[in-house]
This record gives sequence, structure tokens and C-alpha cells, in this order.
Amino acid sequence: PEITAIRDKSKPDHVCGGNNNKPKLRKGLWSPDEDEKLIRYMLTNGQGCWSDIARNAGLLRCGKSCRLRWINYLRPDLKRGSFSPQEEDLIFHLHSILGNRWSQIATRLPGRTDNE
Repeated sequence: PEITAIRDKSKPDHVCGGNNNKPKLRKGLWSPDEDEKLIRYMLTNGQGCWSDIARNAGLLRCGKSCRLRWINYLRPDLKRGSFSPQEEDLIFHLHSILGNRWSQIATRLPGRTDNE
């Protein structure tokens, strides 16, 4: 017999969690309020255990979600937008040495992530 999953329609799609008494963690898009809480916490307390950061910042997010949000979108030294001519030259040079290892190339571009 085929077994199919049945979704509990009384729970919103953006909330997940098991059958225990832990608070349900949010998934999906981050709200401006959540961004502000994470920014405020990180600027005041710095980095540490991401699971602790999520809890101590008052966020109902998992540590991994907080880490990715901070690293890829919120950290103050993050550069967004077009690459400068100097960055482009460095990318071409690094590509000639490293090939298509874009994560390694990104680590040598200050303020850039491997998502760009």
C-alpha cells in the first residue's frame, strides 16, 4: 500500500516543529523585525554558538538560519552590487589559479560571499 504524508492544515506553512514542547521554529522569509533583532544582538554581543544566538536574540529560528542570514545578508562589512574593476581583475587572476572554485575565490574577496 502507498503511504502518503498528511499535512496538518491547522498549522501555517511557515512554522515547523515536532511533537515535543519546544517552541516551533519559523521557516521562510525573514521579517524586518527579525533582521533588526539579529543585527542588534550581533553588534552588541558578537559571534558565538549560533543556536545560542538564535535563542538569546529572541528569534524563533534555528541557528543555521541565523548564521546564513547574518553571513549572506546582514553583516555590516558586506558588499552588494557590481564588482569594482579591481575586484574583477582579482577574480580573473584567482580564476586562472583556482579554476571554478567560486567559494575559494569568494574567501579572497573581502566583503563578498560565495552567493554572488
